[in-house]
Amino acid sequence: MTSGPFSHPPFELERARLVALEPRSCASLAASIVAIPPWSVMGYPADALARFLAASDGGASRYLVEIGGEEAGAVSVRFPWLKGPYLELLALLPQFQSQGVGASILAWFEQEGVRLGARNLWVCASSFNARAVRFYGRHGFSPAATLPGLVADSYDEILLRKFPLEHDPEKWEPA
Repeated sequence: MTSGPFSHPPFELERARLVALEPRSCASLAASIVAIPPWSVMGYPADALARFLAASDGGASRYLVEIGGEEAGAVSVRFPWLKGPYLELLALLPQFQSQGVGASILAWFEQEGVRLGARNLWVCASSFNARAVRFYGRHGFSPAATLPGLVADSYDEILLRKFPLEHDPEKWEPA
């Protein structure tokens, strides 16, 4: 975990808790994540995801999503990125999906972006993952670009952007 914006967990959200992702959790969490779509569809390797989750990267903050003390998923935020934060990973295990957890994480992500004075919020979803694209659309994100082969050959990712963001000029610091 780096030091800077988005890097001071735990974050207590409405439906979950974000804590620093410890290296000892990365392999088992990665194995669970790659077993579900979209990663399973692309054949994404568990060891590659585990390395990504465990990597020390000055521009990204990675979290374990906890619900009731259980590992529920992972989140990675890159900041700064194109005048705002980029939610480069939002992965929830199936038993924690469709319960408002993702919406709670997006609300936190937007709140932090606004607090930092961001112009944009960014996310990506696999083009075949209609459920994720609809989810982000319901939360105000619009397609900005299609990125062929970003995650895996033969698959496109859709880069989605939320703009404009509502800023309270009394509360934000320019990014």
